Amino acid sequence: MGKLGTLGVVALALSGLAFSYQEIEVKNGGVIKGKIKAAKKYKDPVLKITKNTDYCGTSKPARLYEIAPDLGLKNAVVVIKNIKKGKPVPKKDCVIDNKDCYFEPLVQVCFKKKGNKFVFTNSDPFLHNTHINKILKSGKERTAYNLALPKKGQVIKKPMRTRGLHKVKCDAHAWMWGYVYISKHPYATVTNAKGEFVIKDVPPGKYKLWIWHPGMKEVVKEVEVKAGGVTTVNVTMTKKAKK
Repeated sequence: MGKLGTLGVVALALSGLAFSYQEIEVKNGGVIKGKIKAAKKYKDPVLKITKNTDYCGTSKPARLYEIAPDLGLKNAVVVIKNIKKGKPVPKKDCVIDNKDCYFEPLVQVCFKKKGNKFVFTNSDPFLHNTHINKILKSGKERTAYNLALPKKGQVIKKPMRTRGLHKVKCDAHAWMWGYVYISKHPYATVTNAKGEFVIKDVPPGKYKLWIWHPGMKEVVKEVEVKAGGVTTVNVTMTKKAKK
């Protein structure tokens, strides 16, 4: 390799280090909390069941729009996008279960850290094929894993190799879907049934908060966190236009 080639490799390595996450002790960190709402009560689609109907039934709610009476929106992913250092990344596996003809959970946040794994499980008494795809910036999908789980109680563990948003589907049951956001840092979460979220121990500073939901238009909001303070964020999301 020539001198220019060597310099290019070194530069690439350094640029990778520049964007890596650094674990530090966070003293007097702040809190970001708030509520994500839907603009209105959107109708949840009904899934048509075409296989294993003796167990799954002939139709099921999609659970895409799980909206509380006050419009609080469940399953919105909330991530601090431009944070470079902070508290340690959780040591926790990412469990994706095939249960009652759904993926459980439908939407979740997992954390990429050495030793953390995907844990694919099957709680149903028939074959599922868990197919997880990384969603690229172009919108296209690239397969991360495609695994058959033919038996109830079966568990397959695999390394967590990529970050970002992933779509989960079952090739054996076309109506099944799920999403996993894999974060390189701990400052990411999913809203509860009331649309609420809390992100704790955030180092003081200005950040961009990315809010995503499978049925809504994504939102980016700038926030400032002060030492020992609480930053409240309330966001209303609107439904994605049909393609």
